[in-house]
Amino acid sequence: MNERKHFEYLALAVLLTTFFGYFAVRVWDIDFWWHIATGKAILESGAIPGVDPFGVYDANNVWGQTILKSQWLGQVLLYSIYRWFDIDGVILFRAGVLTLCLAIVYLRCRLASTGSLYSLPIIALSGLAILHHTGERPQLFSFLYLSLIFLLFDGYSRTGKRWLLYGIPLVMLMWSNTHGGAVLGEVEIGLFGMGYMLEQRWSTGRFDTPENRRMALVVMLSAIVLVLAPNGFTTFKHIIALESNPIRGITSEYASAWSLWPATLYYWIFIGATLLSLPGFVNKTYLKQGGVVVAIGVISVTGFRYIPLFILMAAPYVAASLSRMLARVKAQATMVNLAVLLVASGCLAYGVQQKKVFQLGVQQQRFPSGAVAFIEANKLGGRMFNTMNWGGYLIWNLPGKVTPFVDGRMLDPTRIVPYTHILWVTPEGRQFFEQGNFNLALVPYGNAYSGERYPLVDYLLHHPDWQPVYQDEMGYLFARRAP
Repeated sequence: MNERKHFEYLALAVLLTTFFGYFAVRVWDIDFWWHIATGKAILESGAIPGVDPFGVYDANNVWGQTILKSQWLGQVLLYSIYRWFDIDGVILFRAGVLTLCLAIVYLRCRLASTGSLYSLPIIALSGLAILHHTGERPQLFSFLYLSLIFLLFDGYSRTGKRWLLYGIPLVMLMWSNTHGGAVLGEVEIGLFGMGYMLEQRWSTGRFDTPENRRMALVVMLSAIVLVLAPNGFTTFKHIIALESNPIRGITSEYASAWSLWPATLYYWIFIGATLLSLPGFVNKTYLKQGGVVVAIGVISVTGFRYIPLFILMAAPYVAASLSRMLARVKAQATMVNLAVLLVASGCLAYGVQQKKVFQLGVQQQRFPSGAVAFIEANKLGGRMFNTMNWGGYLIWNLPGKVTPFVDGRMLDPTRIVPYTHILWVTPEGRQFFEQGNFNLALVPYGNAYSGERYPLVDYLLHHPDWQPVYQDEMGYLFARRAP
């Protein structure tokens, strides 16, 4: 190995270490708690739930059944990591998975013979673009499985080794039981497979070749394992039902990439690089890569949750295309590696100085830990009205003591309407609230994103049947007065 390669690997190692540090932040995802609670329930019962194991919802609908069954393996794995290594183990696992995905981007760049001039900057841009996708949830496995599938595709395209291709349905078998993102993964596999078969048609003059039969078999097997997962065809019904589901309007993960600006700044820079790279795909040899990049790129614009799946798949292809287009642009590899090394080192040093990297524990300011401690100390319980962001935390920390009104699963979409009306104390909301027969109400001061104060706080402060029993910087805990 020559000295230049040693320097490139050193720059890569520092770059990946820097991103590992920034991926290792305190647990912040509001859905993490109900995911590990579900994983625990699955292990204790020995079965995938068909009804809500926490008694919050009637889950006898397409949305509810999909959420209950499509992520069971991911939830079991997350809970197992938590049980064995506690919360800090979850943080290190999350950082490790995301860093590994970036390392796979580099491996795929090497398979495409892309030099450090393009491969290291595209890794840096990819890492920056997924910094806001560090939630502790089964979606992490989707990022890893997708990266592995395209590493297998690219390795097969480069070497022709069949075992690489046949490994794809095995990855899909794991993916289809771990997270619903497997549906988009199958779309990407299908697009890549069709592009590959068209390439074979143009190069050999016919479709019926051993290579095409092999690729068609892999695409078909991948689709079969997706359908044979516990959720089966319900997954596809769920996709259709999602279009009319009111939850799309109140959760950021379904928002468009444009509406979440400037959090998506680096994503849009990546989109710009992708558009610049498109002429490099106008070649029969690169049809399969260009087709999947364009198709999934369009999908990623429609939803924040699709951004990492697009970037981790497309990054090596974009880098390779730019490398082909700009072949005449010469740059000293040593200078590129040195620049990456210095910038990454500076960012890491800044993160350490500002205590923004290698964090452990939980972001307590996102969760009502004080109210939960008060409820436990005073032996309170019963039905509770709460905001969606706190439902999963209550399920995990107060099992069997309180029954939340909503949580991030929202297994029954019809509950969104009364939930919204209650928060804003409309005439219908007052009626819904009284019909709920709540014993407790845990309400933040207002919307964390818009800053709007929830009218329900003032309503309960002046309601003769309710009294505030606990208050902190997060909000109020109200209890119904005894008759």
